[in-house]
Amino acid sequence: MDAAALTRYLETVLATAQAGLTYSRDRFDIERFTALRDATAALLADGSGEPPARIRDWIDLDRHYPTPKLDVRALILDREQNVLLVREASDGLWTLPGGWCDIGESPADAVVREVREETGLEVVATRLLALLDKHKHPHPPQLPHALKAFFLCDVRGGALLRQTSETTDAAYHPADDLPPLSTHRILPTQIRMLCEQVASGALAARFD
Repeated sequence: MDAAALTRYLETVLATAQAGLTYSRDRFDIERFTALRDATAALLADGSGEPPARIRDWIDLDRHYPTPKLDVRALILDREQNVLLVREASDGLWTLPGGWCDIGESPADAVVREVREETGLEVVATRLLALLDKHKHPHPPQLPHALKAFFLCDVRGGALLRQTSETTDAAYHPADDLPPLSTHRILPTQIRMLCEQVASGALAARFD
């Protein structure tokens, strides 16, 4: 079994256990689903190198019916149609500005906040370009299951920062000459697809 298949299997096991814990009332079933969840967390920790306590904390954050998380990313273009990328402090690789939606936050508000935090720029989200499922694209295997919302954003103010608490650099790059990307966050094919969509004038958002 390859890494992607194993990740999907473990994700399914976790979702099954979490759904069982959400709806079960029988104490024996609850014990069984708890044991299944804890065993899967231990296996994930062993395979990822993460401390078991961190894996359990991540699982414990969602104690209701399991659903995918939502990641938002901003496509920001300069006058020459170069793409704004940030270099992540966590892995030293480049990506579109963005991150997870917070509770109580709309996707558009989230992408505006993420751009401000990671670049210093004030932007407005003007169009939803795509809503993609990570499982349907060749990202490296990673939990949790996530959907990715890509917004076209226009710069309205602020100053481009080269370093923030989350990023170590920010710069515009040609879509056909990209630096090494953080591929669990963004793929080169996705950046080119988004740029082609803007250039074509197509208004309908792409989706999986």
